[in-house]
Amino acid sequence: MDENLVELSEEECLDLLGAHSVGRVAVVRDGQPLIFPVNYVLDGRTVAFRTDPGSKLTGATLGRVAFEIDSTDPLSWEGWSVLVKGIGTEITDARDSRSKRIVSSLLVPWAGGAKEHWVAVASPVITGRRIVHKPG
Repeated sequence: MDENLVELSEEECLDLLGAHSVGRVAVVRDGQPLIFPVNYVLDGRTVAFRTDPGSKLTGATLGRVAFEIDSTDPLSWEGWSVLVKGIGTEITDARDSRSKRIVSSLLVPWAGGAKEHWVAVASPVITGRRIVHKPG
């Protein structure tokens, strides 16, 4: 691996996910990748967001999804990214305690619309990397 790339532990990734609230979800719809900005909540290892019916909900429900957050500093040439891969699962009407807790959270969507459908990334694989500029 490039000496400027540092793998983040899952704990570091979860800390970063918990400290932020906006990311991007990637889905595949009609064979094409689509990426949407969303605000989200983190519950343990579960990332969840609200959405309306449409490409995001259809592509994410029971499909492979990727969720990503990142930060960059162009002055120092440094930054980090966290990637969560899993299966999109609609939890709007779920009965398990985690889904109930997530759906009752105070997540207010930034975009207009009712956003009555909740989607969680199930069976997540969480990875991250940091780019560290080493002078010399």
